[in-house]
Amino acid sequence: MVAAKPQDADRLVAKPPASVSFYLVYGPDDGLVSERSRRLVAAFTDPADPFALTKLDGSDLAAGSTRLADEAYAVSMFSTRRAILIRDGGGRGDVSARFAPLLADPPPDVAVIVEAGDLKKTNPLRTLFERARNAYAVPCYADDGAAVGRLVDDEVAANSLTTSAEARSALIGLLGGDRLMTRGEIQKVCLYARGNREITLADVETLIGDSSTLAGEAIVDAAATGALKSLGEALSKARREGIDAGQIAGAALRHFMFLDELRASVEAGRSPADAVEAARPPVFFKRKAAVTRALGLWTPARLERAVTILGEAAREVRLNAALGPDIIGETLITIARVAEQAGRNRR
Repeated sequence: MVAAKPQDADRLVAKPPASVSFYLVYGPDDGLVSERSRRLVAAFTDPADPFALTKLDGSDLAAGSTRLADEAYAVSMFSTRRAILIRDGGGRGDVSARFAPLLADPPPDVAVIVEAGDLKKTNPLRTLFERARNAYAVPCYADDGAAVGRLVDDEVAANSLTTSAEARSALIGLLGGDRLMTRGEIQKVCLYARGNREITLADVETLIGDSSTLAGEAIVDAAATGALKSLGEALSKARREGIDAGQIAGAALRHFMFLDELRASVEAGRSPADAVEAARPPVFFKRKAAVTRALGLWTPARLERAVTILGEAAREVRLNAALGPDIIGETLITIARVAEQAGRNRR
């Protein structure tokens, strides 16, 4: 199979083809990796059957280990359809040799689902799954505004609520970066609004609060526009209030991916202001001026580099939680200096 397209991934995991039994779920969004893996497990197993799911760790795939093959080819006396879930499957070096024999001779009635981190295109495990005819490689990248909008609409509808345009726009602007965190925040707002028919902007501001505003607006916009003093103040406040560094990293990565999308419209002839005005989902009105200014500062080449740097920083924050605030802080200051220099050159 070829790699699943990011926009098709949710549809694929909701109803995976019965003819495909191997799935590699990987990417920088740990929450999305976990969510899609769980949905695949649910599609292939009976939740009432305790013997239907076997969980393995990446350490079970060490060189010389036959644990995966033993579990895959074991004859079940109870379950007609089983799944094997392997966590941290790509984090222990090259483990592709454990999967190649299974792909060549698939065990009957067994689905193998592998969770992994942000694998490079050249990673042997990713390459193996992308080339195998009976496997899918499912990428999990940070949700863009459109994906967050779909999550908002789905959760709001599931709770028999509606949402005002301002509230929906605010949620899209404040959330993203980690799928499970995003879904949890939306569910929290829905629970708060239960008993009313509509979620309002006041509900969002009350529930999401200043912490998410910092992560989703003040820090990100200051970095993107080169406002070094404002960025330093916002980062210091975030540290004092215990704002999660991973949330900040995810919000920054998602925002620069969004700027990259809007920049394509600018390159096609639109002004930055027109590109922001036409953005879908719409930019929250309080942020339009900052996003418009940022679009005028960042060229496609600079945006590509910024997205790469932020992706690497987000990964380092996850791996070194104690150093997370320092890692993302230094990264955003570096990015802000680039924007500041671009602003000086325009004068």
